[in-house]
Amino acid sequence: MLIPRLPFLLCLVLAAPAQAEIYKYVDENGQVTFTDVYRKGAKRIELPGAPAPLSPPSKAPARTSTPSPANFPRIDSGTQQRRDDIRRQVLQDEIEGERRNADEARRQLTLGERLQPGERAGDASYLNRVNRLRASVQQHEQNIVSIQRELANLK
Repeated sequence: MLIPRLPFLLCLVLAAPAQAEIYKYVDENGQVTFTDVYRKGAKRIELPGAPAPLSPPSKAPARTSTPSPANFPRIDSGTQQRRDDIRRQVLQDEIEGERRNADEARRQLTLGERLQPGERAGDASYLNRVNRLRASVQQHEQNIVSIQRELANLK
């Protein structure tokens, strides 16, 4: 049992200049796994010449908020309200245009789904045309949803 592990350990020692962190993990069945990915309960193997150990990866990076400096420029509420009104109007114009584009794309899809003379439903040209038109309709519908989300986020 020691003989098969010896070449593996020798490879680990020779790979030390690559400066990878190696972890030994033993699962609930007693299976030993060596990996470079940290798992809960894994132990870091110290290799000769390896760099100092890093802390295991955290689940989520800590976000810190710092207050604005005292001399940070402020915008009065009237100016901000005008900016929000302009943004709302721009988004409403965009959603109207996108709805028109979606209607046109649906109309084009209806026309494109009709078979041309001599064309069959299984032909590659027919399938490509219909798929392209469906993708266009779907893209316009996604744009409408995104703009609606932006409008809902406005104060």
